[in-house]
Amino acid sequence: ALGIALPSAAQAKDSLEYFDLLTAEAVGALGTQTYDERIGKQFIGTRPVAGVLVGGGVGLRSVFRFPTGVRFSIEASGTWGRLGDADRGVAYSTVTRAEFLTGLGYEVHLGRALALHTTSLVGLDAQWMDRAAELALFDASAPTAGSLLTSSSSLSRVDLRLGQQIGAHVQVTSEIAFYADGTLDYDGQWRVRAGIAIGKLLR
Repeated sequence: ALGIALPSAAQAKDSLEYFDLLTAEAVGALGTQTYDERIGKQFIGTRPVAGVLVGGGVGLRSVFRFPTGVRFSIEASGTWGRLGDADRGVAYSTVTRAEFLTGLGYEVHLGRALALHTTSLVGLDAQWMDRAAELALFDASAPTAGSLLTSSSSLSRVDLRLGQQIGAHVQVTSEIAFYADGTLDYDGQWRVRAGIAIGKLLR
């Protein structure tokens, strides 16, 4: 079975279907993700954080489709954006996110321009951001009015990614397609992406 899914390098070269340009991404979780928290370089514990990241960046996914319909992909990307719908009263810096994923799945073609695919993904993601000091509100007559609580810290995490993705490619010219996909991981993290692909459907 592995020989069918992952043929020789020469056959894989002939089976390269798309280069997906990874540029925009939305990432969230059904619950929270656990981050390591540091003040300066001092590790002070972990903190659960929720919220939705909407960001842009740069990345590339190589997609191979074999005559059996088996689909293999490998990708790396970096994304930057803001975390929304997170903790009340807490501000976060621009979020930096990186992903490295490989996928194995199946692809079917409907007509001459539409490919539907499902892929099991495994890999790593990492995310970094700063958690800003909270603004403390005091009585206006108090000498400390408007002062800041010294609660700023940096947050980071590196996690296993293991989940299922569904998506589609729509061919719009002989060498250009639009793609969109959504992924749900074992820990409740979800990701949605859309963009442009270079290549064409392989029959």
